[in-house]
Amino acid sequence: MKTATKESNCGCVETDFLERPRFFPRQLITPDDLTLGQDYLRNKLRRLVRFLHGWGVVCGARVVTPVSAAAWQVVVQRGYILGPYGDEILIERDVCFDLRTRCAAGASGDACGEPADPWCADTWPEPQPAGPRFVAVRYKEMMSRPVRLQPAGCGCDDAQCEYSRWRDGYEICVLDRCPDSHASPPAFDTFGKPAHIPDCPDCPSEPWVVLATVVVNENGEVQSIDNCSCRRMVFSLAPFWWRCTDPANRRGDGGERDHPTPGLPVPASSNPTAGPEDK
Repeated sequence: MKTATKESNCGCVETDFLERPRFFPRQLITPDDLTLGQDYLRNKLRRLVRFLHGWGVVCGARVVTPVSAAAWQVVVQRGYILGPYGDEILIERDVCFDLRTRCAAGASGDACGEPADPWCADTWPEPQPAGPRFVAVRYKEMMSRPVRLQPAGCGCDDAQCEYSRWRDGYEICVLDRCPDSHASPPAFDTFGKPAHIPDCPDCPSEPWVVLATVVVNENGEVQSIDNCSCRRMVFSLAPFWWRCTDPANRRGDGGERDHPTPGLPVPASSNPTAGPEDK
């Protein structure tokens, strides 16, 4: 399915107010009214993500070498990322990325598979300089599902098509440097109760979330991959969970003692059959 891309957001939503449409009987509804309702909800969610959760890599998105090592190629594994402007970035499958490519939008298919026709393979200018390359990702919208427009009047334009869907996507690119926004992370002891009223964070100046620093030689052989030194992580509660240990949960409605959950200790104070030596 063919898709087209465009720059969807040029920065943070910094307006003093957000408007949503108000519908009333016999109102003439235009595409702008419907789009305004979508933008209202999306911008509120972006603002919530940016001010409450922050931005960076939530999980996954490791950059590794492919199984069949090839020059200039790395694999970006599936992952979930929050963009600097509050957008979700989902890399749903492993993506093959060629370091000679400046940018690649929403690639799909098997990671680093051989082209079906070698004559259709991409050609690259040689030589490529050696050194570090910073693999980064940003949010990007994609237009999809073209449909044929209804003819207007005489039907002379009945072959014209228009895209009918927006699809959340991403773009993986190579940066020349590690952005300043990825340097000097706060100390862990600052995550406690703040000593003063915190200021709202400024809008980031760049849309990038860096995933890894990749060093290659003149032949394109990957010398090292550093997934940490220029990666910005964001805290997630998804891995944390526990079992409840409420003593009231060990009795039924009639006061009878229920069978305890296997593997959980029974407090002596809640055991009616325990003797003095057991308490």
